Amino acid sequence: MSNTFLIIDDDINIRKMLKHLILKNNLGKVSEELGSGEHAPEEIVFYNPDIVLIDFLLPVKDGIEIIDSAISLGYKGKFIMVSQVEDENMITKAYENGIVFFIHKPINMIEALNVIRGVCHNIELEKSVILIKNAVFNIEKSQNVVSTPNIHDQMVNIFTDIGIIGESGSKDLMNVVEKIISFKRKNFSSTYQLQEIYQQIANEENATKDTHINARTIEQRIRRTILKALENIAELGNDDYYNIKFTEYSTRLFDLKQVKQEIKHLHAAKEDRGKINIKKFIEGMLSRLNF
Repeated sequence: MSNTFLIIDDDINIRKMLKHLILKNNLGKVSEELGSGEHAPEEIVFYNPDIVLIDFLLPVKDGIEIIDSAISLGYKGKFIMVSQVEDENMITKAYENGIVFFIHKPINMIEALNVIRGVCHNIELEKSVILIKNAVFNIEKSQNVVSTPNIHDQMVNIFTDIGIIGESGSKDLMNVVEKIISFKRKNFSSTYQLQEIYQQIANEENATKDTHINARTIEQRIRRTILKALENIAELGNDDYYNIKFTEYSTRLFDLKQVKQEIKHLHAAKEDRGKINIKKFIEGMLSRLNF
């Protein structure tokens, strides 16, 4: 892969570890490494890497400030946050501000590799979409008609793998992913808003079924479905940690730490359940689909 990376972390050992992981697995090249948040937004814009690996807690400026500033300066690449932050509200805020994945410290190398590979794959798909749009702009509509069933079939296969194809919220989840793909085809450099998509789906359902649901209802149905997927993946890992479906989906669709927590819950009901992040799940789906 020809992707470029910029690593921002005040721990030199973490920077070396991530750089080694990238180079060893031929994921791309590291353009620059930074040890603090000072001048980080300007450096990001200057080097314009495909992917920024960034810590949450940094000297001078924290990760969220850097992401906001870089985006405001015109940076359109991907952010992967690598941090020991445990607070769920802070992690959710990071997702809301533009990161596509969150890798916890201490770093699990398998998780980190799968996450970075997934984001690289997603970037390649986006680049392919741009090339296709430029080459066959006048027949874009007919292309969408042809590709959409294939995307649906791919999602059916994934949902079957993780045991949620029969869940009531699986249709909502498919609808969300299809709408995001459509959005990306038209606005490849823009960021989608899940709440807007939920509301759009709610409006469509209200119009066709004469119901009165809202975006919150759609989100709850999707959340329950993803929680069921987490439970199923945890059961696979509990039975066989090296199960091919477990290794594929535990880090691509979920936070591995939360999968392990769900496994603990399976052993003892008094243990808290693992938590899910809808955007991480969806980004993982997008990285797995060919569109």
